[in-house]
Amino acid sequence: MSTRWHLFYVAIIAVLLAALLVQGVREQRAALLVERSVAAADLYKSIRQAPGRYQVLDLRDALEFEDGHLPQAINLEPDALEAASIDRYRRTVVVTEDGDRELFARAAREVKLAVNLTGGMMQWRMSRLPEVSGLTDTDAVRRGRPG
Repeated sequence: MSTRWHLFYVAIIAVLLAALLVQGVREQRAALLVERSVAAADLYKSIRQAPGRYQVLDLRDALEFEDGHLPQAINLEPDALEAASIDRYRRTVVVTEDGDRELFARAAREVKLAVNLTGGMMQWRMSRLPEVSGLTDTDAVRRGRPG
């Protein structure tokens, strides 16, 4: 067999391997997108089973947060994520008012294991799941406000 045929077979094998890798990357990205959101009822069930499993970041403004939020949630302004003293490698649920994907994407750049609460706080309330009202975030405690 000539060298041309060997090169031809090597080229075909390389193209097939590249196609397999591209397909695998697409499937992995799709799986990550599915895992990067959580339904309100599933999150509540998970929080009830293991209360310390998730760190909950609420990216709504302070008045919305005081009106009602998830238990043990930390209220942060979206612009303060870089400077916040949070565990960046802990499983974290990002809560917005309506499950804002843009805000979630910003938070996911800072927190490596972030998941988005599908439908946000609106879906949590529509599911009639318990919420805490009042200011209980850690920044407010440092500012001297009761919580």
